[in-house]
Amino acid sequence: MKKKLYTDINIKRIDNFLDKHLEVAKNLKNGIPPFSSVEISINGACNRRCFFCPRVDEEGYPNILESLDMKLFDELVNDLESINYKGRMAFSGFCEPLLSKNLDQYILRIKKKLSKTEIEVVSNGDPILAKNGKERLINLFKAGLDTIKISLYDGPHQIELFDNIKKDLELSDDQYIVRKRYLGPEESFGITISNRAGSVSLKNDAFELKALEEPLKQPCYYPFYKVLIDHNGDVLMCSNDWKKEKPMGNLSKESLLEIWSNKKFLDLRKKLLNSDRNHKPCNVCDVNGILNGKKSFENWKNYFSQKT
Repeated sequence: MKKKLYTDINIKRIDNFLDKHLEVAKNLKNGIPPFSSVEISINGACNRRCFFCPRVDEEGYPNILESLDMKLFDELVNDLESINYKGRMAFSGFCEPLLSKNLDQYILRIKKKLSKTEIEVVSNGDPILAKNGKERLINLFKAGLDTIKISLYDGPHQIELFDNIKKDLELSDDQYIVRKRYLGPEESFGITISNRAGSVSLKNDAFELKALEEPLKQPCYYPFYKVLIDHNGDVLMCSNDWKKEKPMGNLSKESLLEIWSNKKFLDLRKKLLNSDRNHKPCNVCDVNGILNGKKSFENWKNYFSQKT
């Protein structure tokens, strides 16, 4: 078991926003509590192979330069509009979002129908440094992007470079967040480190990551407040399920609202509600899982108690 290391400073900010959304959100059909965060792995590629990321395995994680089908995405936005969704939508997941050249078109579609939705992009920043990179960033904000989080992996020399871009484009601290991901292992590289549901093996003087031999005996809030949509339309149980072992459904066959409420998702939540992680991929996962989403967890707890 790894010792406690770095914890992302944005966790509290995100939790405050998620809780604020739940104050105005309405339950779905049959009293199903809603999600407050939608994460989209918009394509299947990344230009980097970080050694603490599952994508370091090129054979297991080949670059797939395909983006989520726009028709499916339009249907997704329509579904979210039908429940007056005002939560978080983040382009992140298992990829570098800015490798999708038309990312601004996805953002434009969200803001057109979901003007109160908070849209984030999580990027390694490399595409911004490429030709026309700053122009692309301007277009993303024009389309409706609220925040871009840029993870710096190479060293402190990158800070001045990206700070200058922020100044040139006159972006605020809320719009443009730079994160130091180049820190050493004693600071877990500046990320909230985990084995990504057993998909990372890494050992150094500060900690060791590997698949757990025995499951943790504690709840996990992820499937109670958040969904991850992969570039092929799969809706996964958790953003840490890098092996994609447990898809809950696919947008080409069911709507997100139907998937969120289906038996597979309900059964999973019942187990996690009782601190039961003895099932794939949770049985090998070391993710804390209770840093965000407690209010959603409590809402689901109340829902299940009313059904018994």
